[in-house]
This record gives sequence, structure tokens and C-alpha cells, in this order.
Amino acid sequence: MRRVFVLGLALAILLPLLAVLLALARSQAQCGLVGPGSAPGVPANLLAIFEQAAASHHLGPSGWAYLAAINQIETSFGHDLSVSTAGAIGWMQIMPATWSQYQVSADPANPGAPPDPDDPWDAIFTAARYLQASGAPGNWPTALYAYNHAGWYVAQTRQLAQHYAQTAGSAISAVIGVPQPGCVTAGPTTPGPAARVLPDGLAAIPQDAPAQVQAAIAAGTRIIDTSYSQERQPNMLTTVMSAYDCSGSTDFVLYNAGLNTPQVDVGHGIAGDSTLLETYGSPGPGHWITVYASANHAFIQIAGIVLDTAHWTPTTPAGSGPRWQPASILPSQLADGNTWTQRPPPGL
Repeated sequence: MRRVFVLGLALAILLPLLAVLLALARSQAQCGLVGPGSAPGVPANLLAIFEQAAASHHLGPSGWAYLAAINQIETSFGHDLSVSTAGAIGWMQIMPATWSQYQVSADPANPGAPPDPDDPWDAIFTAARYLQASGAPGNWPTALYAYNHAGWYVAQTRQLAQHYAQTAGSAISAVIGVPQPGCVTAGPTTPGPAARVLPDGLAAIPQDAPAQVQAAIAAGTRIIDTSYSQERQPNMLTTVMSAYDCSGSTDFVLYNAGLNTPQVDVGHGIAGDSTLLETYGSPGPGHWITVYASANHAFIQIAGIVLDTAHWTPTTPAGSGPRWQPASILPSQLADGNTWTQRPPPGL
């Protein structure tokens, strides 16, 4: 009887724990679909390298897709590392003179090792650095032409990169349906409840913040390299576009954190304008998240930092699109003559 009792007690303890672990694994599997990790046709072991290299050299939200397209066209994702007829070498087929000028040692498994063109980390980071120096992301055609002086190459690379980016977005929409709270993309973190704006423009996600707050910061970071445009495009809330205005970027953050957002077209994921945000959520200000809206402008504060499109404020990276900024900009923002509402998502 004692053995039966002990066995029953062990099962009573282990079964709930197993259920929790299974639920966590299921949640992580769903979260793994967010972003480039869902792009069909791109090897899973290379996706993180493409994404990190693009982020490190500020190649914008589609930078990972361009790097993947180049790698596919040049070496079929590393399956053919022979020297090209023109003399290009390695994983990303870079000319030796270009390699000598832009080479990067990036492999975390070999810190301090000489850059190796046959190492995917070193080659992809070097390619990213060269593309940035050649005009990306502001002018991808020029950067691609510098990489390979052929019009067909530019067209083919852009088409394949667009395919990767679009299928990544489609996979998110089809599998998840709506963004899942707590699905936070990889990014820097910081202890405590307050976020921080880092020197490279990224936001450090506070470890003690609620899951939806963390997801909101991760969503904002996905669009900090975009430019400014008031154009409304289908799926602009489910797929990262090249440009967002103030209300569009605020809606993108709310939507991708699993928080309801006023949309012009719910079925096609099109953002609304700042006037719709004036009645969003609950009367504020919020504890974790506050949406500031007026008839002419909108922005969002999350865990002590601000995502805004005010082009007159110096930002990193420079530009007029959405950028992370410290909360110290709030006094000047709120004194600009607009009549502001302050409204948080319910409970936040």
C-alpha cells in the first residue's frame, strides 16, 4: 500500500508539472513562428544569422530576406562554395578585394578567430556590412548592383527577397491567426520593470514586465528601421512594411501584442488614423502602456520609453519613421499645441 501511495503522490506532482511543460513548449513553438522564423524555403539554422546580421548593420525590416535571397542565389545556402568564374569566394560569394575591406568575424563559436569566407556567420555579417556601405536599406537596387553588376541579378534578388518576406507574413497570419500575447521575438533584455533605449536604437525589454508589454516592445523594435508614410496598405499590421506613420506604427504595436486596435479594415489588417486612437481602450494614463492621441498625431509609451515618428527629434537610426526614444521627450511632445488624450489598453 505504501508503494501505491508513493507512486500516486509522485504522479499527482509530476502530471501537473508535465502539463505546464507541454503548454510552455506549445507556446514557444507558436512564438517561434513570429517573424523570419516562419519563412518557407530558408534553412532554419541560417534564419537567426540573417536576422542578427541585418539588425547589426541596420538593414531594415526586410534586410534578413535580402541576405537570404543573396545566399540562395549565390551558393544555394552554402551547398556550393566553389570559387566563381569571376573569382568570388565563400558562403556569400564576395570578391576577395571586397572581403578584405569589409570582413567581419562574427561566429559566436569562434570568438576572435580570423574572418572566414566559408563560415556562414562571418560571410553573412560581412555581406550585411557591405550592403549597408553600398546604400541599403535606403536604396536596395544600388546596393545589390554593387554586390553583382547585373540588372538580372538585382531583379531576381529583389523578387526572391520579396517572396521570403511575404511568405513569412502569410505563415504568421495562417498559423497563428492573431498575434499571441507573450510571443516575444529575440532581443536584448534588462532587469526590472522599465525598458531602456540602447545606443543602437533597439529597446531592451524589461524582464519584470507583463507578457503583453514585452510583446509590445518587441513589435515596436520590428519597425524602427522603417521610414515615414501615411499610405494605408493591406496587411500592414500583420506584415512589416517599408514605412509607417504615427497611428500606423501605434496600431502595429498594439495589434502584434495581442491588444485590440481600431482598424479601418479589420479583415485586411489596415491601420486607422490618430482620431480613432483618441477613443481607444480605457481612460488613462496607463501603468504599463499609454496611447497618446490627438486629431493630428499619435504615439505610444511602453514601460517608460516612447515609440514616435517625430522626425525633428534626433534618433538612432536616423530617419522620420517610428523610433524608440526616452520618456524625457514627453514634456515637449505634449506641449506642441495639440489636445491630447491618454488611454491605456484595459488592465495595463
